[in-house]
Amino acid sequence: MAPKKKIAFLHRYGLEGWVCCGGHAIPDLIANLSKSTEIHFYGPHTTETKNPELRSSLRMHELPHTWDRARPYDKITKTILWYFWLPIIGIRCRLNGTQLIWNDETVPLTAPILQIFYGRNIAITVMDFFMRIYTENHPRLHGLRDFIERIDFAAWRKLPLIFTKVLYTQEFLAERGVPKEAMHLYRNPIDHTKFHPVNEATRKTTRKAFGFTDDDIVLSHHGILHPNKGNDWILNRLSELKNDLPHLKYLLIGDGPEMRTLKQLASKLGIDDRIVFAGWLPSEDALNNALASADIGLVMRIGQETDHFHMTDTLAHEMACAKPILAVNLKGIAEIIQDKENGFLFSPNQPSEFCSKLSTLATIPEFRMQLSKQAHEWSTKNGTIANCTLGLLTILKQITKRQEG
Repeated sequence: MAPKKKIAFLHRYGLEGWVCCGGHAIPDLIANLSKSTEIHFYGPHTTETKNPELRSSLRMHELPHTWDRARPYDKITKTILWYFWLPIIGIRCRLNGTQLIWNDETVPLTAPILQIFYGRNIAITVMDFFMRIYTENHPRLHGLRDFIERIDFAAWRKLPLIFTKVLYTQEFLAERGVPKEAMHLYRNPIDHTKFHPVNEATRKTTRKAFGFTDDDIVLSHHGILHPNKGNDWILNRLSELKNDLPHLKYLLIGDGPEMRTLKQLASKLGIDDRIVFAGWLPSEDALNNALASADIGLVMRIGQETDHFHMTDTLAHEMACAKPILAVNLKGIAEIIQDKENGFLFSPNQPSEFCSKLSTLATIPEFRMQLSKQAHEWSTKNGTIANCTLGLLTILKQITKRQEG
């Protein structure tokens, strides 16, 4: 019997951290791929609950440090450690005969480093341009940004496989010389057994626990409280609407560097009684109940250039929970949300448009029901783990077969 082909998966968040942060199709992918392929995982320990079944399908190579999503500084310190380990991982993969490495993110210079120490048979997922994110407001660093991006793009042009979360990213990369035939779409899938609508009893119990009444119209959003999420912009709009929509409440789920600033702003605006800062919820079940018990799902970014390359997990979760969507009009999101068909789109530069569309959703329940139905139908048809797994499995098998040949 011929030996199994070997594929290595890499992620700086650790295995379960990867699964929680957008890799929802990974358990099914590994379960199917492991039948014909020897799978290795390289990454740190994680504070997420370990998945014994998932781990039994692959060979773990855990690094001697732990990634903790609840600690903001881990993104800095642990990423520095990641750069230290990448050459060692690349050499080890080359020596053990690994046919393909897949790094499911876009940390700058990771692809060039792996090419040096492993070779060219590397797949990456391009969705974040971190050098643009962190230097946008620092013009003196733009020269460094451009230099690092030139190195990355030169490496990406030689890769056999690049996944993107939205089609717009492929257009952006193609304009910079990345071959179109190497790029494939891999949208954020959702586990509909974990994120779904809830019954009326659960809805009432959940809303009561947060202090909401049956008359309240609850706008929900979740994620890391970072400046690029634009929650300060949202709070200012809610302040403008507080007299017109006296029953409007905002359920903000998550934590991060902006928490204290946002609480202070809510108090200053006189709307702190209308905002629930929920922090991180204890489980996915609790998160699902919170989202599904709200009335309107918000998807917000401030509109940085790099925001256009995302679909966002927030959008995937809200649609799976059958929420009428109020989403910022970015190119990647607009591939999913068609204005007034399966949600509302608004410009982050037009406060009046946001207020008008939020008012419409808050005051016309029949319209909310119509948009929630359309959003849920899109999610169950296009955003399933099964569809995503099948697409990933087919592409990875084709690539490894091609590399073998």
